[in-house]
Amino acid sequence: IAESTLRYYDEKGIFHPSIVDPQTNYRYYTIDQFSLLDTIKFLRQLNIPLKEIKKYIDERNPAYALNLLEKQQEMMLKKQREIEYALAKMEHRIHLIKEATKAKAEQMVIKEIPQRKITAIAVAPNTTDDMFEYYIHSLQKNMRQMDDSLFSGDIGVTVAKKGLMQNEFQAYSSVFILLDYMPFQIHSSDEIKEGMFACVYHHGPYEETDETYKK
Repeated sequence: IAESTLRYYDEKGIFHPSIVDPQTNYRYYTIDQFSLLDTIKFLRQLNIPLKEIKKYIDERNPAYALNLLEKQQEMMLKKQREIEYALAKMEHRIHLIKEATKAKAEQMVIKEIPQRKITAIAVAPNTTDDMFEYYIHSLQKNMRQMDDSLFSGDIGVTVAKKGLMQNEFQAYSSVFILLDYMPFQIHSSDEIKEGMFACVYHHGPYEETDETYKK
């Protein structure tokens, strides 16, 4: 451990030398202090703030130690979920990009896609852009109520068959978030059933998707 770190711990009242030579200002530590230093290093590796470590050292009781470690464990598990979710989404995005670069623009293909779990919300007829944003934010808020570590998932919309047949491609029936890449199981009654789907990659502005739909 660096000398500067030991001096800093001393200044903060966390770890004091056993003896300080008044002439040379050398600091000396005894063997029985090593276990305390190991504990401090361990707690710092867990990213526990020095303020909490000092309180732990000052009190030195099992109840406080248990509470401190359990609280940190909960934070680390939350971070683990965030990383797992981010990695799963990253893998999915990489797969999509590779598929998109291989696919020909606006060429329709029929694909079998397995069941997909979603969380969805119905969209009112003649919804404005501002209202549509509200629906999306409501979905994302619901996701964070399940677990506030969740990022925004992949967002999709559904259009009723009647709307498609009448070329009303922006007449959305619902907006949804895919749950396939969650790091843990979220129970949802909403799903897109397994089946054969007509798929096409749209290249260009969103406002020009009508022509792609017509294909």
